[in-house]
Amino acid sequence: MSTPIFPPAPTPPPPALVEDGRYAFGTYDGPIPLINPLDAGTRLDAEGTPHGRFRSLRRMNRNLRLKEWEAFQLGDDDWFVLGAVYNAKTIGLIQILAVNKNDDSILRWETKMPAPTLSVARGLLASSSRGRVADFRVEIGNHLERDRIAVDAHHPGRGDLPSMGLHVVGSCGPEEAAHLVTVHPFSVDRALYSHKVMMPMDGSLVIGGERVGIAADRGFLILDDHHGDYPRPMRYDWVTAARRAPGNGGDPGRVEGFNLTANQILDPAVFNENALWIGNTLHRLPPVTVERPQGPWGKWLIRDASGAVDVTFTPTVRSTMHVGPRKALAAYYAPYGWYEGAIEAQGATLNVDGMFGVGEQKRITL
Repeated sequence: MSTPIFPPAPTPPPPALVEDGRYAFGTYDGPIPLINPLDAGTRLDAEGTPHGRFRSLRRMNRNLRLKEWEAFQLGDDDWFVLGAVYNAKTIGLIQILAVNKNDDSILRWETKMPAPTLSVARGLLASSSRGRVADFRVEIGNHLERDRIAVDAHHPGRGDLPSMGLHVVGSCGPEEAAHLVTVHPFSVDRALYSHKVMMPMDGSLVIGGERVGIAADRGFLILDDHHGDYPRPMRYDWVTAARRAPGNGGDPGRVEGFNLTANQILDPAVFNENALWIGNTLHRLPPVTVERPQGPWGKWLIRDASGAVDVTFTPTVRSTMHVGPRKALAAYYAPYGWYEGAIEAQGATLNVDGMFGVGEQKRITL
């Protein structure tokens, strides 16, 4: 195999996602203060005033194209939880999915809703993403100015579905976590913005009135803030996992994990979301491919051309969401399961045997 060529290290963030009508393409190591995707394509005159005919129409069209969500994955040694506030513009969604790693069971609290009735934050400084339908609510409180993320969710239960309460706080200061912020091009005027960070977390998961997690000093949280002006159809493959390493004496153990994506970004050798987290350090990785010789419920093979990434994902819990006849509008597979293999970055190696996480195979034309 060839010698791996790793993407450049992240740099300090720009003041805004879009500056003078242009996306600030790059990979950054901290939050971008102003997330203003609707300003793309809108230039400012000498006085700093937006100009151009049909400006409002262009902003409306760009807003309708944006796929926006703030999501998280969290858990401990026994549980893995995925949650999201998702705005596809044609429809909105709030969800909490809790997987018991010990028996491969899944509980799903989720509902669709009119997109305008939920809110996805644009920016992670003193903001929130939230949605509510009757007594089911999900809220993500973004306080990166104070190095913390809070998640609160509640469902009263119904029928065979038990009640659920989730209340956690993640710590993402420089001693605890590393940030991967991407502004990557689909074209010269269309971009994917994403902010991912893995961090230690404390809190509680209550199901059916019984506290089942989170075990003290074993919690982890992955934040995934995402705003994409995707081509149509929208397509990508994605896998992620995290764990809390064993502690030492008074040391509760660092968070370790990875994110690997194959999407529609231009020049993936430079622009990609592939990274390895070990404690408060982040290591970028080369582009990867995802193969499923036995389909979405068989083994997934995640590799790069050089052998730096050699990971196998074995699904054990199925999860899907399809739309339209024969999945014409959306085909979405999102199994949970176990990883094995190894990832070698510059100056760091992670054996992923026994890590638990989630994968996505997504194609959406909505």
